[in-house]
Amino acid sequence: MKLPAGPRNTLLATARYLRDPFGSLLRAADRFGDPYTWPTFLGKLVITGDPEGIKTLLSADPDVYQALGADLLGPVIGRNNLILLSGERHEAMRKMQNPQFHGARLRAYGQIITRAAEAHIGQWPKERPFPVQETMQAISLDVILQAVLGLSDPASRAVFRDAVLSMIAALKPSFMFLPALRRPMLGWSAWARFGRQKAAIAALFGKELAARRARPDVGEDILSLMVASRREDGSPLDDDELLEQMVSLIGAGHETTASALTWALYHIQRDARVKGRLLEELSGSAAPGDPEAVTRLPYLDAVCSEALRLNPVAPLVGRTLRQGLTLEGYELPAGVSVGIGIVNVHRRPELYPEPEQFRPERFLERAYSAFEYLPFGGGSRRCLGAAFAVYEMKLVLATALRTEGLRLVTDAPVRAALRNTTVGPAATIEMARG
Repeated sequence: MKLPAGPRNTLLATARYLRDPFGSLLRAADRFGDPYTWPTFLGKLVITGDPEGIKTLLSADPDVYQALGADLLGPVIGRNNLILLSGERHEAMRKMQNPQFHGARLRAYGQIITRAAEAHIGQWPKERPFPVQETMQAISLDVILQAVLGLSDPASRAVFRDAVLSMIAALKPSFMFLPALRRPMLGWSAWARFGRQKAAIAALFGKELAARRARPDVGEDILSLMVASRREDGSPLDDDELLEQMVSLIGAGHETTASALTWALYHIQRDARVKGRLLEELSGSAAPGDPEAVTRLPYLDAVCSEALRLNPVAPLVGRTLRQGLTLEGYELPAGVSVGIGIVNVHRRPELYPEPEQFRPERFLERAYSAFEYLPFGGGSRRCLGAAFAVYEMKLVLATALRTEGLRLVTDAPVRAALRNTTVGPAATIEMARG
């Protein structure tokens, strides 16, 4: 078996990725070409950032693949977790969840997002710096707890918020990828702490499920709709399946959306031209109280697209081959993993001239295919909440930009760094108002 060239030392490659996820993948492509092989604790990963290679991967029958690292990660994040399912089970679970994130259901969340943004942004102090990402995390989690779990009571949301944040803080890449570290050590290990937090949120969720099932009506939140959903054979999801899907939605949508919003605000505030054009569009074309009008604004859409291009929350996505596949001249056998280098394709100068520059206009000048622009992945495993995330980004940005005198404390460059399992700003981005 001949694989493309790439780094050979797994420990060294992992250390480089942890320190500089974007730079390490970009340098690998520059040095070894495309595709290249990246060594991981899950095995060799053949990565392409070439649109033709990406097209090959995304156009293949979904049954050619299985979820990357399902056996390794199942005991940590749940074997029923959507991101670890494959084949018919994956297709069926997506089919049950997909309607909750599109069309009229998506628009129904507009007021929830706007109210949460106004409440948290309204607490920004005057003449004193504040960390932007903390606010964005608070907003995104508040939105999830209301839209996904249907928690309208602030006290209930506070209890769940604390439990969710404690579990996310306890989740460590160390034991996620090294099973040898999953030892209780008399209750003192990171694995033991994660187990306690996981049990605590399961108990909270169990009580909420019981209360939800006791109601005569079906709520409009995603949890209520999932409780009422049925598989094609008429069977409902059990408690463990519901818990793992909700934890997946909360975990995936909380940190990622907050990071995307933080990057977007950072780039907007660094460029007076972009900020001015965006403010002009917001003030002249949309009523603040009309979420639908805001989300249809073309330049705001371009700004969100450019932020996600330049700083995707996942620099790569991977899958494991169940069958052999030919990728750019390489015959890859079953068992080898393949990946899409999202950061690699997003920085291709022939697609995105001056790729390091934040220039939203590029998305008004041309359309990009699903093989050239994919901040949420693609194919049958494209992020289920992609439309929801962009919808939320637009409404939160519109709210934040109405803050008088908002400015960056410093416009020094900020690099990307691994934040748990996704990528966000390496340094604290502070802003001030007034």
